[in-house]
This record gives sequence, C-alpha cells and structure tokens, in this order.
Amino acid sequence: MDHATLRATVVAALADVESLNAKLNGLLAAIDGTDTAVDLGRQGLWTKAQVALLWSKVNHLPGVRALFEATAERPDEKVTFTEILQRSGLPERQQSNEHAALSRISAQLFKGKRWPIENSQGGSDSTTGKAEMLYWMDSRVATWWREIAQ
Repeated sequence: MDHATLRATVVAALADVESLNAKLNGLLAAIDGTDTAVDLGRQGLWTKAQVALLWSKVNHLPGVRALFEATAERPDEKVTFTEILQRSGLPERQQSNEHAALSRISAQLFKGKRWPIENSQGGSDSTTGKAEMLYWMDSRVATWWREIAQ
C-alpha cells in the first residue's frame, strides 16, 4: 500500500471513530434523558453533541461562521445567501466553497451531507432573474449553538 493510500485510510478511520463517538454519545444522552434530538426533516436528527462536534471542525471557516451567526441570530427565519455574503465579506465563490466544505466535513463525521441548518432554493428575483438560496436555523439548535460558540 502506498503512502497516500495508507494516509487516506487512516484519515477515514479517524473520521469513522469520531462519527461513531458522536452517535454513541447522542444515543447515551437520549437513553439517559440528558440530551434531546431535534428533527430537522431532510437534514436529519441533531443533538447538541453533534452540533458541537461539527462546529469544532468548521469554526475556522469565516463563511461557515457567518452562516451560523446569521441564522442563529434570527432563529426560524429565512436568511438569504446575499445576507450571508455581506456578513462574511467573502467573494461569492469562496462562500460557496465554504458551504461545500461544511457538507464534506459533515459527511465525514455523520456519513451524510447534512447541516444543523435547513436550506432551500428561493424564488427568482424579479430584477435579476436569479434564484437565491435561503437558510434558517431551528430555535432549539440556535440555543445550542450560542452555548457552544461562547
């Protein structure tokens, strides 16, 4: 086995261990009644421990930070991609790249590209004709995130 393949295998195994650890901690918390899971529909079930694990891996990304901050400040309200861009100050492509990184990291941790933030394609703007992504965070997840991010 060459060095690159061996390294990739070890990195994947570490991600599996972290993912399993988060899932088992979430299950234990559910059994003990110390943590609740929030069902975010197509984004799946989330626990505070899972949000904390994901945040610990993505908090260095300014675009992801802007996404979490903006949606947590206005829980259950839709926030536009433009608002996230304005907050992060990043070029559109870099912001999109950081959203892709969030998806990749989440997939490594939880075996699925899912976020603790819901999203959908908005309607087309009457001026530009461009449809914009919308993001929102459940109020319970927003409370967890604010506690975690302090």
